[in-house]
Amino acid sequence: MKLPRLWPFSLATLTVVLVVIVVAVAEITTFAVVFHDGRESHLRQTSQYIAGQIRLLQTILPGLDDSARRKLEHADPGGPWLQLRPDGGDVPGQTPNFGFAARVGVELGRILGEPVVMRNEGLGRRGSLWIGFGANGERWWLVLPPPRFEPRGMPREQWLWLGAALLALIVVAGVFVRGIVRPLRRLGEAVVATGDGRARPVLPEGPMEVRQLAEQHNRMVSQLAQADAERREMLAGLTHDLRAPLARLRVRLALLENEAERAGLERDGEDMERIVGQCLSFLRSEADETRAAPPLCLADAVSDEVARQRELGRPVSMTVSPSAVACHVAVNHGDLQRVLDNLIGNALQYGAPPVEISVSAALPASVLLSVRDHGPGIPAAQRARVFEAFVQGEPARATRGSCGLGLSIVRRIVVRCGGSVRLSEADGGGLAVEMSLPCAVVPASSDVVADSA
Repeated sequence: MKLPRLWPFSLATLTVVLVVIVVAVAEITTFAVVFHDGRESHLRQTSQYIAGQIRLLQTILPGLDDSARRKLEHADPGGPWLQLRPDGGDVPGQTPNFGFAARVGVELGRILGEPVVMRNEGLGRRGSLWIGFGANGERWWLVLPPPRFEPRGMPREQWLWLGAALLALIVVAGVFVRGIVRPLRRLGEAVVATGDGRARPVLPEGPMEVRQLAEQHNRMVSQLAQADAERREMLAGLTHDLRAPLARLRVRLALLENEAERAGLERDGEDMERIVGQCLSFLRSEADETRAAPPLCLADAVSDEVARQRELGRPVSMTVSPSAVACHVAVNHGDLQRVLDNLIGNALQYGAPPVEISVSAALPASVLLSVRDHGPGIPAAQRARVFEAFVQGEPARATRGSCGLGLSIVRRIVVRCGGSVRLSEADGGGLAVEMSLPCAVVPASSDVVADSA
């Protein structure tokens, strides 16, 4: 089971996180070095201060009288600095086991040239540190309170400044990373559009590597456009050149006296003409990709096409839901005619009549155009492939005037309008081609123009 990602692993996020981690590690290392030097300096200064006090006391203690000694015995030991205490029963018996005490003892022994005795109250760093020394044959103790053990930490104001600096760093890094990621995102959108058949160049911007990648993409788009133009020119020339032989073939067929032979040749001619028509329709659908289509009332346009199909004697019916009567779609009337001609022709040639066309509203803000027949349909495993150009669901169709471009033309036009198309099995049997098209917003001043287009 794949667990969902809790962190968006985008390039921008990873870059900002990397910058913050690098700066945070650098700051932590700097503070660690500074605090280490501070602790070492504090240890040396404390040891030198204690050693100086011990030497001074070793000098003056032998000359004190009894009154001065009693004052020392009753002195308050709870001050923030060193307190002098005579030897007695109140001296702790616990030997300190933390690093600061051990290092102070070693440093004092080095400075004084004699070993010192260390005691504490058994509370570790929370208890006072007792430092014993000898003066004129007597044992005395200097009491070092806990606040003197370690150097002072970084003030709260400095922590606030550090947090503000990191926040400013994140903002600055985000701005710079955005300048890198935004050209990459636009380039990715252009690559996706190229993969969908809507190749477009992208403006080279951003870092040098991103600009070079954009220039290579633009070069590829230019090469694809040139190859497409050559292919369209070749197909257009081929289909155009076939028109003249077809016309001559029809003239010769009219002169044939054998009815059976003439009927067979006429069917072959009609198949060839249908193939040529599909190729030309495919080329027109490619040539119209860059043209912006005005909003068209779909129900009225489909009704006109159904009337035209009925005039040709084709069994086509139509239903429109009340909610879809006023829906407009950004599609050219000629493109809509190609879509319906291909779908109705396929339904009658490979399916079974009658052909039913329905227009209904769909959510959100879209309209559903459906064309169904009552034939055998297309197996589910082949429905995805039949939308590809020159792919036929059944090999037998190649002998019936088809070159596998009808559904490819339909999908290209529908996708260009921002919609989608899918094949499904209709209720009661048959194939249903369902096209979902986004509704277009029509300004009040352009209603008449859009409808007449």
